[in-house]
Amino acid sequence: MADLDALDPQAAGGRRLQGKICIVTGAGQGIGSATARRFAAEGGTVVVADIVEATANKVVAELRAHGAEAMAWIGDLRELEGAEDLMAKAKEAYGRIDVLVNNVGGTIWARPYWEYDKEQIITEVNKTFWPTMWCCHAILPYMIEQRSGSIVNIGSNSPRGIYRVPYASSKGGVFAITTSLALELADYGVRVNCVAPHTTGADDRVTPRNPNSGEPTEQEKQWFKDMADRFMLDIPMKRRGKSEELAAAITFFASEDSSFITGHIMPVAGGARVP
Repeated sequence: MADLDALDPQAAGGRRLQGKICIVTGAGQGIGSATARRFAAEGGTVVVADIVEATANKVVAELRAHGAEAMAWIGDLRELEGAEDLMAKAKEAYGRIDVLVNNVGGTIWARPYWEYDKEQIITEVNKTFWPTMWCCHAILPYMIEQRSGSIVNIGSNSPRGIYRVPYASSKGGVFAITTSLALELADYGVRVNCVAPHTTGADDRVTPRNPNSGEPTEQEKQWFKDMADRFMLDIPMKRRGKSEELAAAITFFASEDSSFITGHIMPVAGGARVP
């Protein structure tokens, strides 16, 4: 993770999250850690939620070293009980929750749909769909009671891609959660929006996509390459996105700069159509 000093909060838009209590799931790496850093630079208190203790603690230590208030929550968000524990611990620590970023998820396999077996399909959906569904359910009692809050879901270009049908279906579900829940919560002062990346660099990936699957076969490597090459053809700007670019869009939705926006899916995709 880069120094907080490398990001000038004034140049970034000021201290837009000053006093805000912000939960970022999957914050141990990639888009999640970049978002945690951006939130801290903008004055937010950050709950770094991740399933991997070492990466979450590392992010928290770096944020604290630069003067930010942060805590780690370690647990599994694939079940409602984990999501409920996360929200309860954040509320206990800070008294309220203002922002929730649902970032947990990620492609495990890339292959034609007929090459997936039952367990792989279940694993993909459990990783990418259920954490967002459960976290949205668990946060609502707190945000409805305080009649304020911003939920930012992380989508994907995958519903227009190849070789990721279970993951793509999960992200399609995330889009549906965003638009439907925004309508239900509008009267309570709670906004729900979605940032939809196309393809981002993997240089900051700490946890492997599937640490239990071993070295991919040559065929699996080719499928993954075919998927990635197809993505690049769709991007007018002809490059991958950066985690920091996604974090900037997420921060916009988290802040009051987007106070009259809800139910919106924002592509951050170099001009590509998403979804």
